[in-house]
Amino acid sequence: MQFCFVSTRRGSYFMTELLSAIAAATEEAGHHVEVVFDEFPSRQDACVYVVIPHEFRAWGDPAGSPDDRQRARTVALCTENPGTPWFEETCELAPQFALAVSINRSSAAELGRRGIPCEHVQLGYSPLWDSWRRDENVERNIDVLYLGAADPRRDPLIAGLGKDLWARRCQLLIPPLEPRTRPRPDFVQGADKYERLRSAKILLNLHRTTSAAFEWMRFLESICNGCVVVSEPCLDSDPLVAGEHFIAVSVEGIARTVNDLLDDPDRLQLMRTRAYDFVRETMPMATVGQQLAELAGKLPLRPNSPPSNSQTPTPSSPASRTEVAPAEARTSEAQMLPAVEESRADPDASRASVRERGRLFGRITARLLGDRRNGLQTIDETPAYARAAPRITVAIVTLCDRERETVQALGTIATSLHNEFDVLVLDHALSGRPATAVRHFIDDHPSLPARVLRQPLDRGFGHSRNTLVEQARGEYLFMLDATGGIYPSTLQRLATALDGDPRAIFAYSMVGVFEGDRPVELVSSLPWEPERLKSGNWIDGMALIRRTRLLELGGYATDPRLAGWEDFDLWCRCAQAGGHGVHVPQVLAWRRRTASSAAAHGEDGTPAKWALMRERFPQLLAPPGGG
Repeated sequence: MQFCFVSTRRGSYFMTELLSAIAAATEEAGHHVEVVFDEFPSRQDACVYVVIPHEFRAWGDPAGSPDDRQRARTVALCTENPGTPWFEETCELAPQFALAVSINRSSAAELGRRGIPCEHVQLGYSPLWDSWRRDENVERNIDVLYLGAADPRRDPLIAGLGKDLWARRCQLLIPPLEPRTRPRPDFVQGADKYERLRSAKILLNLHRTTSAAFEWMRFLESICNGCVVVSEPCLDSDPLVAGEHFIAVSVEGIARTVNDLLDDPDRLQLMRTRAYDFVRETMPMATVGQQLAELAGKLPLRPNSPPSNSQTPTPSSPASRTEVAPAEARTSEAQMLPAVEESRADPDASRASVRERGRLFGRITARLLGDRRNGLQTIDETPAYARAAPRITVAIVTLCDRERETVQALGTIATSLHNEFDVLVLDHALSGRPATAVRHFIDDHPSLPARVLRQPLDRGFGHSRNTLVEQARGEYLFMLDATGGIYPSTLQRLATALDGDPRAIFAYSMVGVFEGDRPVELVSSLPWEPERLKSGNWIDGMALIRRTRLLELGGYATDPRLAGWEDFDLWCRCAQAGGHGVHVPQVLAWRRRTASSAAAHGEDGTPAKWALMRERFPQLLAPPGGG
């Protein structure tokens, strides 16, 4: 029998991977197969087409839509779960084809309940997904891997895991919810994805929106590569058994379960091998090919009329779709200012040299400015400050109405595993009342290398940060939000990332946003993509920045019209200068949601501020299409 699997080039590559695996299984079952893209090609009457209907409607070529004869020979493959908008699309489209099959039992049942006959096909072991081959000598240097698109339910859950998983080596890859036709730093596919799974100990699985269905492809790809899945409880996992082939636990218990499992390598190995052996020996993917052939054998060879309730499944017009420019789109080099080359000499010697230049620059700056400009003075300093030779300066500007939060932020620094840092605190003392609680904290932590500065005159947030930049001694600067905090591994992980990319201007991690004790948002989740700056700022100000590069860029914006957008302006200047940031895909910082923090992320998107930003960066922030 001849099968033609129809995928799309502009749609999700995840769907192409699924169709390719089923096509390989169908060929293994003894049938002729081909995988085509974007159109239903004309084939002999005996050909059976297989398509994922909602994917083709969104991204296929309108000119390549199936005619009545082809639809009467087409199997609609349902990949989506009830409770999602994509499933509703599938329900609308499935009746237009000869028959429907689903990789999920719950989807097949729900389609049947709605009067749409649908058979369940059981996915299983595919050699295409297996890069492990049960080799226990493979090194697994990723503790926790997460592969899931951005989602309003899942993202806050991820944000809340930082406090429990900061000690683990995590890669949380969360691409934006848009078609992914090619690899991105946060979207791996094919051999790269299987290699990543083979290098991970645990895959974390969370449900999106309202669905609790078993995500077969994600689970099987993980099991085929010896990566143990820890998931929320799922429906329809049979024949896989929770507790034997994967771990099912409530959201509240996921972090503890992950840590317990990582601390028990023998149990981890047992689950890995038991799941792999079971899937490979009892769930061959070839059965899907056999089942498709049996179902297709009942279709008429020369249909005279289309299936009942049919409508031409014309893909939506490309002009009507809203697409986000691909990650590869970058401001052209001709539009960039030349980047300053980093030294490629011996790393240790280079770091020492940069550190020494930083200290010298600091002494010269202090001498020129005299520390008396704007009444700047040192009001407190720990004994450890003078002795420190910091590589990182953590800088924080106090907020007059949030002294308690500032003290909490300082407390998170005191637990840092990185031991080459100092702390600079700028107290405006706007009311004439010093930050008493902050000074008490400093006095209670004499081993913390910290200095408190006072600047009675408030000239704006940008000026305050620039004052700290001038006073800093470290090669790197970390701007700590006074309403947030870091985890013990944060400075260490960011410094390692920045060391590993000498051309990067800054390094940043994911940041969890909280209301009280409840995580409500995940920010800084995307990798460096200058093209996305057209839509606003997605990078939190809590980043590790090379001090010399920051000075070269002119420091933070001091224009009062950009109040709250200082970070956004800095990232735009980085992009305009041909620089970039390196992303650490792990939740390593947190902050509280406040009105000021919303403004800092461009949520206070006033037309006046956008107009000013486009005036400052006309090429970088030009609207798509030049409009």
